[in-house]
Amino acid sequence: MSMSSKAADIFLETGSAFKRIAELTMELVDPNASNRLSGSSTGTSQKIAIDSSELRRLRDALQRFSSDLDAVSQRVNTNREAATAPQEVERLMSLNSIENNPELEPVKSEEPSEPVDNQTAVPMTA
Repeated sequence: MSMSSKAADIFLETGSAFKRIAELTMELVDPNASNRLSGSSTGTSQKIAIDSSELRRLRDALQRFSSDLDAVSQRVNTNREAATAPQEVERLMSLNSIENNPELEPVKSEEPSEPVDNQTAVPMTA
């Protein structure tokens, strides 16, 4: 499975999860909101408001979700830092060696004091 298809799967799952969170949030505000959102307009299917135990379970689920995202983010950042560490060490060592050994400094090109005008140097022949 390619990285782009893996990313697409993640975004599909994310979209589904956030849609469900939105539906549950609407049910907190108005127990019949999901009927209106889904298009079912039958007045006989009244839903009961979410009770405190269900609300606690929803809050716990969202806290776990947030905690899991933080853990994944931390691992990704740690892996990224570990992958770039060798290049950073090499860069710092080269800077350190230049500071300690001035003859290793890169040669700076000297800029001409006045701009060169190439057009005036070309003679015209008749």
